[in-house]
Amino acid sequence: MIEINEQGIVVDAHAYSVGLMAWQEIGGVKITTLETSPFSKQTFIVIDIFDDKKFLARMSGFQKIMALSSKKNGLFNPDFLVNWNGQPVHGRAIMRGNSKTFKPFSGSPNMKFLFRTDASLQIGSGHLMRCLTLAKSLREQGHTAHFVCREHSGHLFDLVLKNGFDGSLLPAPSASPHPNPPRKQGSGVSCLAHSAWLGVPQARDSADCEGIIRDFAPDWIVCDHYALDTEWESRARAVCASKILIIDDLHDRCHDADVLLDQNLGSRAADYVGLLPAHGRVLAGTRYALLRPEFAAWRERSLARRVSGCLNTVLVSLGGVDKDNFTLRVLRALAQWLPPSCEVRAVMGAAAPHLAAVREFAGAAPYRCRVITAADNMGELLAAADWAVGAAGSSAWERCCAGLPSALLVLADNQRGIARALHDAGAAAVLPSDFTAADLQAACAGAEQRIRQSRAAAALCDGKGVARVVRHLTAPMPAAVLRDVRDDDAARLFAWRNHAEVRRFMFDAGEIAWENHIAWFAKQRGNPDFVMKIHQADGAARGFVSFTRRENGVWEWGFYRAPDCPRGHGTALCLHALRFAFAELGVAAVRGRVLPHNAASLGLHRKLGFRQPETLADGTQIFELSSNEFAY
Repeated sequence: MIEINEQGIVVDAHAYSVGLMAWQEIGGVKITTLETSPFSKQTFIVIDIFDDKKFLARMSGFQKIMALSSKKNGLFNPDFLVNWNGQPVHGRAIMRGNSKTFKPFSGSPNMKFLFRTDASLQIGSGHLMRCLTLAKSLREQGHTAHFVCREHSGHLFDLVLKNGFDGSLLPAPSASPHPNPPRKQGSGVSCLAHSAWLGVPQARDSADCEGIIRDFAPDWIVCDHYALDTEWESRARAVCASKILIIDDLHDRCHDADVLLDQNLGSRAADYVGLLPAHGRVLAGTRYALLRPEFAAWRERSLARRVSGCLNTVLVSLGGVDKDNFTLRVLRALAQWLPPSCEVRAVMGAAAPHLAAVREFAGAAPYRCRVITAADNMGELLAAADWAVGAAGSSAWERCCAGLPSALLVLADNQRGIARALHDAGAAAVLPSDFTAADLQAACAGAEQRIRQSRAAAALCDGKGVARVVRHLTAPMPAAVLRDVRDDDAARLFAWRNHAEVRRFMFDAGEIAWENHIAWFAKQRGNPDFVMKIHQADGAARGFVSFTRRENGVWEWGFYRAPDCPRGHGTALCLHALRFAFAELGVAAVRGRVLPHNAASLGLHRKLGFRQPETLADGTQIFELSSNEFAY
């Protein structure tokens, strides 16, 4: 592909043989061959035009390349371009950069994202809010979003419009909704526990959306709804051949997904085995939590506040709806023990059904109490609080990013796992549904416990999850497979491992006997603390990677390219392996040990952003990369 902007012209490797010839015939240009981008196996050629007539040269040169390319092999014409990851598109840009860095064009491809999600008094607002967060981040990069919501009571569709997005509001369900009938286990599709949330059968919802999808023609359909599964998703995909992103955390039904996002603590790709198509990828864990950028922006200031463990300001935030009025119960319980010098800030949705009752109590509370509705500065509010009482839903990750110690209330069944995981991590206390004032006071505990909770919470989420998700959707890694090791790989690994070019960089450089290799292979395949993968690209096995569990969520990796693997696959192997480790295996950090004479591996670790905390006495270099430091 050829892309023109005000800085010059970028040509991808497909144009190298014909395009470079054309540019060499044009004076006043500088040609630079770049190293392979970490995002693609292709090598890119950058042509910088520096003569005084650069505009004329740029246009004439462009025409000359087009003519030569079309004449020689028909790869390029004005109506068909190939973008940087090899997908046919019309008029989309590619990745560009200089010899050291790569970044997207400022005019990166405009993609269309259709969001199907709902809010209601029953569903709450969390699904819609996290979709808005993702849509805003996509919009900042030049992409377009369209929301499709149903007119439930408390639908919050006006919030979509207020945030500047186009949308379609589907008709309200009938007074006696006809939910999706439960399907038998073993039918290929899981029973739907939340069918009533949709208000209509999936077939009806799909029919209502079909025209909208056809008119908008989205590149991606983002579905965040517990009442939809592969039945709806497959029909939606078929309209325009869109890709599908599913946001879920129940792992209780099948999905026709290209990417599935489960942002909960402790979630793993293994939770979705048998529920996704073979090509479906899973983004799992809090490193993908969809938080608005404001939380990362306030994080440093918020963490600095936690040093003393003081208790001056309490934040109560139990969802935008709080249909059971837990907010009022918490405020009344606080009145029995909270020092009058403290201030309580209760955050509620503008349409919360019990807002008036909460305001009435706040006016007569024995402590200073502010009721804040439709807050657009939650990052600042969290940074200004010392302790919080909150729901165990997606807002829990906002409090973790802020390092805010908290007590959790489980307001829906799907929040129980989050509450349990945060409690086990030492990041929050969990209140019983029939909590008392004494329970609340015990959860608040003392300054030392609040400091410990803050540190544990802050380690779980850095607030950069939405950027990682956007990267996966708009700048995916090159196509390759990181597959499980199979029985027939035993001989392949034996030959690879004993090859002289592989052995010389091993800590044990001796040849391994076949019987010893087979014993090791059988033992490790059943070892839960050891994971082996084969990197496959272009239909061939290209390399091996393993992960060994160490301490505190740290796994040590080892890897090598196949002896006959063409150059240029090493970075791709490592990127896929790290994505697997952080997105699917759920590791906190990856550690590497490299011999001092292995210059290629030393350089690769540094290129991938690994820190180098120590060097052993024998010269072995120790590298470490945390999940928060990995771009994907």
